[in-house]
Amino acid sequence: MEMKGLVLLIIAAFALNSCSVDKCDVDCSSGPLGLSFELLNKATGENLFTNNTFDPADIAVFDLGNNNSEVQFTFDSENDINIITLGPFGWGTNIANYLLKVGDRDIFTLFVDAEEIKDECCSNVVLNKLTLEGTAYSQNTQSGVYEVLVEL
Repeated sequence: MEMKGLVLLIIAAFALNSCSVDKCDVDCSSGPLGLSFELLNKATGENLFTNNTFDPADIAVFDLGNNNSEVQFTFDSENDINIITLGPFGWGTNIANYLLKVGDRDIFTLFVDAEEIKDECCSNVVLNKLTLEGTAYSQNTQSGVYEVLVEL
């Protein structure tokens, strides 16, 4: 019985010794912020890329604060999702003023003010302000996607 107690004591000592976890050992950073937009027909609610009203090849995004230079974006068409994502914001690009166009049509002007907040261990991006001008929109609370209503 004494040997069994000694073995348990040694195991407990190793287990307790390995529990000294540094709180900064956990990755708690949010990463940069990306904003996703779905363009919907204001009258019907249909996605304008899914119903072939718009062609993804006609999308252009311009940086109004940088001589209208073109801005990179991604277009997710997998499973007919058809969502435009802009960013990253908050790491490097903190303030952005973009114009999103499809063909000759101005869809909206986006203003973003985001910043990276750092504490002892983590880094997170906070969205201070977001405005979309030139359109009605709402944010889908389930997906986080901004649903932009386009009047045709």
